[in-house]
Amino acid sequence: MKKILSLLFCAALLSALFAGCSPSPTAVTVGGRKVDAAEYAFYLSYNRIRSGEPSGTILHSAEGTARAREAALEQIVTNEVVRLKCAELGLRLSDETRRQLSEEKASLIESLGGKAAYLDYLKQANLTDRSYDKLAENEAWYNLLYDHMQEEGRRYYTDEKLRQYFAQHYATVKYIFFTMLDNEGELLPQEERQQKRILAESVLEQAQAPDADFDALMAQYNEDPAMTVGFPVGELEAASTYYLTTLFSLEENQVSELLVQQDGWYILKRCPVSATVYDENQQDIADAALDWRFDQTLQQWKTEYSVTVHAVVDKIDLNNLSDYVK
Repeated sequence: MKKILSLLFCAALLSALFAGCSPSPTAVTVGGRKVDAAEYAFYLSYNRIRSGEPSGTILHSAEGTARAREAALEQIVTNEVVRLKCAELGLRLSDETRRQLSEEKASLIESLGGKAAYLDYLKQANLTDRSYDKLAENEAWYNLLYDHMQEEGRRYYTDEKLRQYFAQHYATVKYIFFTMLDNEGELLPQEERQQKRILAESVLEQAQAPDADFDALMAQYNEDPAMTVGFPVGELEAASTYYLTTLFSLEENQVSELLVQQDGWYILKRCPVSATVYDENQQDIADAALDWRFDQTLQQWKTEYSVTVHAVVDKIDLNNLSDYVK
């Protein structure tokens, strides 16, 4: 009897292996879709590397771990919701896309020198073979949903709605910049930086006064030669420009507080945008509107699915995550 049970167990194990079943416990469930601990460990590793720590350094702090966990969960939820929406909308990856993904994987294995080198490459990246395949597909699913939503968006944005988008999501920005770097890109001596900071605070007080002439202050104190008369910027572009991320939290004609960045201090002013900007940049504005609508829709979708974080997640940290990549 024991021999029969052993044979049955081996058969079941082989069946599971050939079926590609994961030996890893479920870490996160999104709308019924399961993400295993190995995949979660990869995202934790990925966000450790992206945290700005020196290469090869593991974050030991609770704060660093919390940041990596938050980013990992956000990425996992995004990827799973994209797949869920594709399924709901009846979107499927084409045979051509799947063939291309297969060829790209084969090309990678060949470029690395074979299957053994490929598996070592995965190990170094805290990836399993199945996680690699899923990650490669994620971009394809995202692009499929994005293209579908772009088509809907083009029908949605009439000229009137596009002009409304422009009025709400574009502004002219002016700023006064005080650098903390020398001509070689190195930090100025501390005493000189302190003097610059005192000057910046004084100019800020003048700029925020009710009768302030911001243009005159900009002409007198600004240290960025590229900023002379202001320039139009969209909300999406501002969000990805480190010194402009707070621009659209300002009201029109409002002056910001003193913003400290890696290269110096900024004082922003949000100004009205000219209607001629719309006429001269309509296609770029339309493209930005489509991207904004897709991003907003995706964020809304992410609130509509249940997300369960399972107990194993608490056991995975930045010191032991490689133990879960299996």
